[in-house]
This record gives sequence, structure tokens and C-alpha cells, in this order.
Amino acid sequence: MHADLQQFLARLYTDDALRARFLAQPAAVARECGFDEASAERLAAEIDAESLTLAARSFAKKRAVRRR
Repeated sequence: MHADLQQFLARLYTDDALRARFLAQPAAVARECGFDEASAERLAAEIDAESLTLAARSFAKKRAVRRR
């Protein structure tokens, strides 16, 4: 997996505002984050909203447990 993609996914998992914007306009947000048109469209098509939301919740719970 490309480092830029990993970094973008990490931001989507941890940044509620970015994730909400991505879910509303995925290709536009991916372009804003530096992906070219083809990559942005591919991300928009391949990232499932439900899976993204579930993963973000799971990571948030793990972070909360680590803070204890």
C-alpha cells in the first residue's frame, strides 16, 4: 500500500470532520488531499462508507482504551 494512501486512510479513521466531508464528496476530498483525478475516483469507488465508519469507530475505541 502506498504511504500516501496509508496516511490518508489514517486521517479518515481519526478525523471526524474529514471523514464526514469524504463521505459526502469522496472524490473531491481525495483530490484536496493530493490524489490525482484517477486515484481520487478510484478511492471514491472503492472505499465503502459503512466499512469506513465501522473501522473509524473501532480505532476510536482502541485509542480510548489505551488512554486509560
